[in-house]
Amino acid sequence: MIRPLYRWLKRTPVAWLQVSHNPVKLSIALAGVSFSNLLMFFQLGLLDSVYNSQRKPIDHLRADLVMVSSGYSNLGALQTFERSRLFQALGVNGVEAVSPLRIMRGSWITPGSQKTFDITVFGVNLARPSLAFPELEANPFQLQPLGNALFDRNAKPQYGPIPEQLKTQNPVTVEVNRQRLRIIGTFPLGATFAADANLIVSENTLQMLFPQQDPRRIQLGLIQLRPGADVVAVQRALQPLMQQDVKVLTRDELSRLEVRYWERHSAVGFIFSLGVLVGFLVGSIIVYQILFGDVMNSLPQYATLKAMGYTDSYVIAVVIQQSAILAVVGFVPGVLSSMALYWLLANVTKLAVAMSLLRASQVLALTFVMCVGSGALATRKLVKLDPADVF
Repeated sequence: MIRPLYRWLKRTPVAWLQVSHNPVKLSIALAGVSFSNLLMFFQLGLLDSVYNSQRKPIDHLRADLVMVSSGYSNLGALQTFERSRLFQALGVNGVEAVSPLRIMRGSWITPGSQKTFDITVFGVNLARPSLAFPELEANPFQLQPLGNALFDRNAKPQYGPIPEQLKTQNPVTVEVNRQRLRIIGTFPLGATFAADANLIVSENTLQMLFPQQDPRRIQLGLIQLRPGADVVAVQRALQPLMQQDVKVLTRDELSRLEVRYWERHSAVGFIFSLGVLVGFLVGSIIVYQILFGDVMNSLPQYATLKAMGYTDSYVIAVVIQQSAILAVVGFVPGVLSSMALYWLLANVTKLAVAMSLLRASQVLALTFVMCVGSGALATRKLVKLDPADVF
């Protein structure tokens, strides 16, 4: 095994010499590959951040199991069920506690501009808060006075500079559903498809904001299990106790349902996937033009190799190796610039955009397919090349 490797290392690196002999052309090719990578990373990152924004409220649920209406589709259009269904779970072995969570969409009036925007309002049980935010868990009873609320500090700017105002005045008085609320603190969540901002209030305050809603009906029922309890076993024990209007899901199942809904019922996935395809095509065209031009300029050299007895597969392999080198070398600046772009997007837009090993592997694989495919197309002239025609 060592001897073949040694022979391979001693071979002249024809592909690398072909790629690197013209620095200007190499720079253009690498810039094209990197730009293509940047486009693909940008689209995939935004798509992932959109789906992550939908998962964020679910990730912050203080629950091992979640009860939802049997007609559940997504968090932005929740159906209600009887609160009494939730307390039936307390009789199942392994269940430690339950807590209701009511979620409504209100009308926020921005202080100063008086513009109106939708806002998601979470109504929590203060004895056992349903949401896992340190600002809430540290002192849930700060929300006990009617009208007190926590504001989402990752909200879009159109909701006003509430976090900044809290630094100089506390509370900040705002208006939701034509009712006065006192913002006494903040928590981090961010925009979802349902609304671009969120509030956490007590159940009593939520009832004040939505007096027409039946307090006996809830949107989510959260179930906490005892340490060591088997989540799947408790889920199987609970489901038969519920009538057909309620189903019991693990938090992961609820998260997958949420993402699946937006994948199938919105144009988001198609639009961003189209952006990835555009990046792929742009890179393919650039690499093809570079390699095809290199092949045409080097036809006498390739003809000489064939006249010396080198096979078609050898000269084709040289071009394929060139394309592989461009894929690997061009990917490095592409992924580095994409990480910088992700950092900028995360800080400016508050979206959960971050580089992952899986996404980097996906784009690297696409880059290989893009470059090697373009290289294969550029070798068509070499297959038909006859040294007698060149000399």
